[in-house]
Amino acid sequence: MRHGEADNNVKRILVGRYIESHLTKYGRWQAEDSAKLLRGLSIDKVYSSPVIRAVETAQIVCNVIGLDYEIDERLYEIELGKLVGMNYEEILDKHENLFLKFYSGDKHILESYGVESFNEVKLRIKHLLDEVIEMLPDKNILFITHLDPIKAAISLLLDLKPDELYQWHIRNAALTILKHEQKILSLSAVNVMGIQRYQSE
Repeated sequence: MRHGEADNNVKRILVGRYIESHLTKYGRWQAEDSAKLLRGLSIDKVYSSPVIRAVETAQIVCNVIGLDYEIDERLYEIELGKLVGMNYEEILDKHENLFLKFYSGDKHILESYGVESFNEVKLRIKHLLDEVIEMLPDKNILFITHLDPIKAAISLLLDLKPDELYQWHIRNAALTILKHEQKILSLSAVNVMGIQRYQSE
């Protein structure tokens, strides 16, 4: 699950890992609404990114489904370096499509801004998924994280080109469902959420 809508999403500001950005009123509702869908999935364990907007989402979800959550730093938001605090449109104006370069792995550009590479995100997410499949093979696990770690999980399964990956949008507090059989992962669903949200978002 991606975290619910936060202040930075509304203001379109990149806050990265360390600037606190709390869930909006609507974001809290999104998290609760999606949590109700999870009641029918029999969730066994919940892991959350340490970032406050993910933690607030985890608290809401766990209150609904009756579980505790654990923090796992592999679910962190990407490291944004010098881009922290900048407006999304401002970055596009000043640096062309830096986000597309992120997905294409332009190492020189990313290093100049101190931005974590997408390959690094994929490696930490792969490590987490491999570990959970090995240690908890028969359990339903919920990860609460951010846009790019979810895209990293998807890209581990689908051979998407950078421009295709860039265009994928993962909704706030929506579920991306992965299934494994004999330690092979497949993508079952993307952007699963309450039916009324499809009409308004």
